[in-house]
Amino acid sequence: MPSRIVSLNLCTDQLLLTLAPRERIAGLSFLATDPGLSALAAEAAGLPLLRGQAEEVLPLQPDLVLAGQYTARPTVALLRAHGITVVEVGLTADFAAIRQQIRSVAAALGTMERGEAVIAAMDQALDQARPSPGRIRPRVLALAPGAFTAGSGTLYDAAMQAAGMENYAAAKGLVGYGYLALESIAADPPDLLLMDGDEGQAPSLNGQLLNHPALTHAVPATRRPAVPARLWACGGPFTAEAVRRLAAARDLLATEARP
Repeated sequence: MPSRIVSLNLCTDQLLLTLAPRERIAGLSFLATDPGLSALAAEAAGLPLLRGQAEEVLPLQPDLVLAGQYTARPTVALLRAHGITVVEVGLTADFAAIRQQIRSVAAALGTMERGEAVIAAMDQALDQARPSPGRIRPRVLALAPGAFTAGSGTLYDAAMQAAGMENYAAAKGLVGYGYLALESIAADPPDLLLMDGDEGQAPSLNGQLLNHPALTHAVPATRRPAVPARLWACGGPFTAEAVRRLAAARDLLATEARP
């Protein structure tokens, strides 16, 4: 069982924090404590933070390193050349993949029982958020600065479906990630709008687009539930919280629609 574990990626940071005791964590990526990006920023506080350079990792003498498939490639290659075990973790686009990933990482960490408990808690939360049969599916759009959004085949889409909602962008034909025209959104507005904006950050022209009067008129503030991007930027058990928030917005919308 590895006792000195390093993570080099935001998504693996959160898996490691979820599945391993704190005393076995030798280092996390520098993004782990960013509350705008990490759902477990508070849990990461006080742990060593790394920029992904081999020169930082090697002195920690890890016996296991977790990394993303597309990040820190030179570092991963050098660590393997030094005989260090590296487990690469890909992106997830649905809850089945999240379950598989939790099991895979838990096996590498030697915490399989903990992994199954995490999956069971996530599934229970998803069951509680599931809509009743026959309920109308509201259309929901997740919009980031620049009108960037998520269509079918994405984790956003999977979370919306789990909450009994229709992904507005997927219904418009978007596959994967891309852009929708603000004019088309305002002309045919969704029932709910999720704004992944730049709150707390420096203002930007792309961010100002989300406050365009036409969009504000089309979808008022009362139909813009708060679902932080950190809950589904990486797939994990915390993504069930995004589904719970969507379900709460779904139920509130149904209540307001009653005569």
